[in-house]
Amino acid sequence: MTSSFPNPFVRLFEAPVEVLTATAYALVLLTALLATWYALGRNLLWLSQRWQTGWRYLPSPMWVARAGGGLLVIAVDCLLLAGVVHLLT
Repeated sequence: MTSSFPNPFVRLFEAPVEVLTATAYALVLLTALLATWYALGRNLLWLSQRWQTGWRYLPSPMWVARAGGGLLVIAVDCLLLAGVVHLLT
């Protein structure tokens, strides 16, 4: 019975540049993912604080911009995760 995943050390010996480049890309993507999670956490804390203080009629433009920014960060995170999964498969 053969495994669909080859031994990583054999793969590293057979194609070192390809494996090391894919590893570097994966690490860069994971670093970007970590940074965006931090930014999203800070953004959500700010939004939560402003939500608790409330507003009279409409949310402020800054609140709407930060809420949209949070959704954009989540979209970027999905793309980063897709890139990592693509590199690993």
